[in-house]
Amino acid sequence: MVICGHCPDQDESLEEVTEECYSPPTLQNLAIQSLLRDEALAISALTDLPQSLFPVIFEEAFTDGHIGILKAMIPEWPFPYLSLGKQINNCNLETLKAILEGLDILLAQKVQTSRCKLRVINWRDHDLNLWAGSHEGEGLSEFTTEKQPIENSPGCEVKKELKVMTEVLRMKGRLDESTTYLLQWAQQRTDSINLFCRKLVIEGLTKASVIEIFKTVHADCIQELILRRICIEELAFLNPYLKLMKRLFTLTLDHIIGTFSFGDSEKLDEEIIFSLISQLPTLHCLQKLYVNDVPFIKGNLKEYLRCLKKPLETLCISNCDLSQSDLDYLPYCLNICELKHLHLSDICLRDLLLEPLGFLLERVGDTLKILELESCCIVDFQFSALLPALSQCSHLREVTFYDNNFSLPFLKQLLHHTALLSQLISECYPAPLECYDDSGVILTHRLESFCPELLDILKAKRQLQSVSFETTQCSKCGGCYIYDQETQCCHFVELLLA
Repeated sequence: MVICGHCPDQDESLEEVTEECYSPPTLQNLAIQSLLRDEALAISALTDLPQSLFPVIFEEAFTDGHIGILKAMIPEWPFPYLSLGKQINNCNLETLKAILEGLDILLAQKVQTSRCKLRVINWRDHDLNLWAGSHEGEGLSEFTTEKQPIENSPGCEVKKELKVMTEVLRMKGRLDESTTYLLQWAQQRTDSINLFCRKLVIEGLTKASVIEIFKTVHADCIQELILRRICIEELAFLNPYLKLMKRLFTLTLDHIIGTFSFGDSEKLDEEIIFSLISQLPTLHCLQKLYVNDVPFIKGNLKEYLRCLKKPLETLCISNCDLSQSDLDYLPYCLNICELKHLHLSDICLRDLLLEPLGFLLERVGDTLKILELESCCIVDFQFSALLPALSQCSHLREVTFYDNNFSLPFLKQLLHHTALLSQLISECYPAPLECYDDSGVILTHRLESFCPELLDILKAKRQLQSVSFETTQCSKCGGCYIYDQETQCCHFVELLLA
């Protein structure tokens, strides 16, 4: 247990005093508010409305829920780009319907008006990007082979097609009402709507919802997939869809549990787990793999990496258990021989031999730019096996070794090695064990005493940009002390307990 000595009394509280500055509305704002109160007048005025007023009127109409005016503004929008921005947080189903109805009007137009130039609608959470008429959406040409539409000019017929890009589509259990409506809207217009999704988040899988999504969304355009709080058995259900994700670039497995619906007490047989993992399809384009809180990865890491077709750029594993066989396999895995970012955190490596990790660092020495070994319970003699290879990672830009158990003499030894890495711009080291007393209380005066000498080791070889030494989090308040080279003093940082 680590205690910082900085924990405030429970009864203490801080009062925040805020002052609101009132600024009276301008004449323009008053005129806009007056116009919006008369819906018929506002809609009729759109034809002659100055372009510069469209954004501010749209924002006011969106905020105040003037859905009729919103619907009428979409097919008259005089700019290529429409950003909903922060307003999407207040977007209810009726507002969504109004916007989509406006798009229906735009689709139904036989002749493109000279006024309307709408190409892109940026939806903050859904991030819908819409391309209409003769405009091709950025990055969509790789997903579609449609013929070029007719040139967009007054009197020319417009190709009745919209390409809809949903940057982020979130599915938490059952689909919410708005997402369901959007999918149904697109599904009913498959002759004129192509729905693409770059990033799909599935949290708590409902099979019916997944089936509904992929009836409309083109799986082969998904570039990032996050699977959170689902059961390993359900991965088998997702496998056919994973096979269709030919351009999947980033995969995150977060809190994948090993029991289905029988309660926490029932565990899956190891052979069943191995069988389910081995059924994962080949991921041809995957370059970033994030694994967090997946308990059955222990002893099965080889199977996760087996499904990769090309070398990974990023491998991040956190809150998991790894076996010695997992570490032994890493340097021999061809799919991680070109890593640029290696992250291991909250993994107890105290009882494992780290020589294989050193061999891996030797293999990726020419490509590795970020190395993070955080909260891994690594001690001096273990980390010493990594030092020769670490010195050869000449392209490293960032290193983080926070919350490991290093003595002061070993920390000095480590710094003599990292001092040779001239490309480093960010460095985070653990406070040495000598900064804690026998009860785990943080001794800040020792940290302030040791750090100047530690920094001098680095300064003797190169210029420093960002270097810090951090204590372990306090077990009571979650805070820690940080000594950095910029302030050259020890300061307390309040963090949230995990």
